[in-house]
Amino acid sequence: MKFDSLSKYSMYNPFLALNSYCFRKYTTRSLLTVISLVLVVTNYGCTQKAQNEVKLEIKNLQPAGGNGVYKVAGSTNLPESSQVAITAVRYLSSNETQTVDADLDADRSILDRKIVEVKQGQWEADLNIWQVSPDGSYKETWQKNQLTSKQTPQNEVTFTVTFDPQSQVPRTQNQNSQTSVDSAPEFQSLEGKLLRFTNQGERYVQASQSISIPLPFGKTVPPQQLAEDVNDGWGNRYIIQPETVASTFTPPQVSKSRQTTAPLSTSEFLR
Repeated sequence: MKFDSLSKYSMYNPFLALNSYCFRKYTTRSLLTVISLVLVVTNYGCTQKAQNEVKLEIKNLQPAGGNGVYKVAGSTNLPESSQVAITAVRYLSSNETQTVDADLDADRSILDRKIVEVKQGQWEADLNIWQVSPDGSYKETWQKNQLTSKQTPQNEVTFTVTFDPQSQVPRTQNQNSQTSVDSAPEFQSLEGKLLRFTNQGERYVQASQSISIPLPFGKTVPPQQLAEDVNDGWGNRYIIQPETVASTFTPPQVSKSRQTTAPLSTSEFLR
């Protein structure tokens, strides 16, 4: 036992122990450096992603002036003069069984839609969700359609604001009687929670807010009926107008009695 103990102590190498300690210290320091770099890269990536995320929200939604007019306003980080579409939609439900090829637009009614430009990170629009029927009563669009008037409307109206990069068009300006066309605003790559995709895979950004709005009520002065309001915009073209008859010249009738008291001339006597 004594020999083994001496052998154990005699095999201890202080240089080897020092090298082992330095190696462990270096490994720990390197590991901490790698972790720090990973954290820095991750934090930078999250920061860049947050900066690239498109912000689009509705901040103010309230009636304005009555008769179905609502003011919708919000903010965004989209570039200046970007065009956004604000839409008011009421969803409808039907008791009939839906088929696979059923039109999805039949389950909703677009009450109004406006396209506005972003100004200093803000946008706003006034939507009129009521329309005046020929008898002067207020109605929504779906109530004037015989196919959708029998459907059951939901209590809420959904207001959406949509930014579609594909629909951005150049602006036309007229300065000093010279028309100039500005290029469409540039925008960053679309990212974030508001990102949506069309059936064709195209990207767009959309935010929405729903509020409970009762159906229209009351009446006003009936609008003047125009030709485009008759026969689905064709007017009364289906009515065959009578053709005008060409006038013919009718000579005046010759009077059989003399219109003068002058004495007869020799040529007027009967021979």
